[in-house]
Amino acid sequence: MKVRNLLLVATGLLCAAGMSAQDYAPAAWRFSEMQVGSAESIFIREMGSTMWNCKAPFRYADDGQGGVGLACNVGGDLVGPNTDSYANMSEADKAVFEEFYQSAQIVNGGTENLLCLVGKNATESYPGGVANTKSLPAATLFWLSGTEMPLASNYRLTIDYRVIAKEDGNISLTVATSAYDGIDQGTDLGDGYREFDLPVLSAFNAYWTRGVLDFTVKDNTDPTYQELPIAIKMWLGGSMYDNSVILFRSIKLEKIDAIDMNNVPGQALDCDFEDNPTGGVSGVFTNGLIAFGNNGVISVIDAAEPIEVYNAAGVLVSRVNEVSTLVNIPVNQKGLFIVKSGSDSRKVVL
Repeated sequence: MKVRNLLLVATGLLCAAGMSAQDYAPAAWRFSEMQVGSAESIFIREMGSTMWNCKAPFRYADDGQGGVGLACNVGGDLVGPNTDSYANMSEADKAVFEEFYQSAQIVNGGTENLLCLVGKNATESYPGGVANTKSLPAATLFWLSGTEMPLASNYRLTIDYRVIAKEDGNISLTVATSAYDGIDQGTDLGDGYREFDLPVLSAFNAYWTRGVLDFTVKDNTDPTYQELPIAIKMWLGGSMYDNSVILFRSIKLEKIDAIDMNNVPGQALDCDFEDNPTGGVSGVFTNGLIAFGNNGVISVIDAAEPIEVYNAAGVLVSRVNEVSTLVNIPVNQKGLFIVKSGSDSRKVVL
């Protein structure tokens, strides 16, 4: 068993199993229930913005199902004028956003499916790979809840994440209602929104961390608030994200009876990490072999033994003997491939 004893929290604090509570996270946050492949269906196109923020109040996802918006104001592939209106975005910029949506992937994590985001300059972090040229550096994601959440209630947000990074950094969160306020108002917890950074430590690429925040949602009769009670603004950290692969487990949003002040503004919990979990161990999470394709490259995470790649006809097209946390394998073919490492195998489509 590998145990990480880090500066994130006090010594001995482990990821604990969450209390039993109703989860109000929308379907777009439940990656374990999605099919392996592109995650483009979770994104709300109408929220696309070439400014730092998506426009508030958020009046999208009127079907009440929630989803994820994207904002990016850093130039690069973006060629049109800055706008927070998708309708006014240039066709060239819309095409760049589309390529980002399609590059986000649901991957088989062995025990459950995960959301995988690949940074723009991954080739710099991991020689031999090909960069995901459409990842949009310094991207900001806006996670929108569904409409069924009761107002005037306490909630716990749980985000399990793992970052394979070249440098240290943060995933910065702002939790608010659809008008950037309404969180903790009328309490001694805050002033209308909650900010918290999820730490990223490049020395611990093999480990998962759990971010936990408790907060109160304001009661309000304004239909703008009732439509989308919660918006989580997630800035992915500039150059840190550009050179990283980020994995998320399903994000939970649970209604709780009372606020735990240990989770205000939030805390990042070290997770006990077990290479070969046998079951019955509370709070332990790891992932199995992960393999996915992008831009003519098959990326393999957590291979413990040499990697073999076979095409659909069963012909060996590549073998990598020296493995590490992340291995990028160029493949000059398209189609279905089988990636094997030891007794593990995964299907990948290029």
